[in-house]
Amino acid sequence: MTSPPEPSTAPRTVVRKRSWYRSRAFVLALSVLALVASLGLVYVSPLALPALDRGSEHDWKRISEIGQTYGAVSALLSALAVLGVVASLVLQAREAKAARVQNTRIMHIDLAKTAMENPQYLDCWGGPDATRSVLLRQQHMYVNLVVSHWEMAFEVGDLTDQWVAAGADEIFAGEIGRTFWARSRTGRIATAATRRSRLLHQIIDGRYEIALRTPPRIAPALPDHGVPGVTPPRVVSDIE
Repeated sequence: MTSPPEPSTAPRTVVRKRSWYRSRAFVLALSVLALVASLGLVYVSPLALPALDRGSEHDWKRISEIGQTYGAVSALLSALAVLGVVASLVLQAREAKAARVQNTRIMHIDLAKTAMENPQYLDCWGGPDATRSVLLRQQHMYVNLVVSHWEMAFEVGDLTDQWVAAGADEIFAGEIGRTFWARSRTGRIATAATRRSRLLHQIIDGRYEIALRTPPRIAPALPDHGVPGVTPPRVVSDIE
């Protein structure tokens, strides 16, 4: 995962950390357990009905009438218990789907990393591109992996809207991020399949429009380490 943007250059980032007692799975399991426990109490309550009869001798007809008052409550709790089980199954199905999506994206990341590390495979991703150098294509693929990671984390609630906005501000502060989004924004927005994914791309696109109001940063943040296409910063001598 990429490091959060620095506070000095972007809004404060907020990472949502769910406590174990606030997770949907825990809340759902606790609700089902409470319903089952309540249902069990209703079923065993007839054993305590004689204590509710204040008359002398046990009048079983009267006790039966008292027990009938539990019928509606018992039926309601039974229905709620069934709904709880159904909700649990739905949640499990969603988690299984999320796991499949995650595995698919991990495979996509591995394929992209192979092309980034072996430039001879770059032409397999859309064919030759005379408008971009090999380095720029690799950089665009890297930014795409970063945004895809955000999308996956945002889907499961591990990133907040503010985190995504701050991260987008950092990427769009430079020319590489802007050119990447200019080329891919239409395709990514059109293929967003879920509500969360559409919201994420809406946030990113909004930050992109805001970033265009100011010129991009051109001074490199790191010195040149022999990477083609990277301009080293001006070296200030000790005399200066």
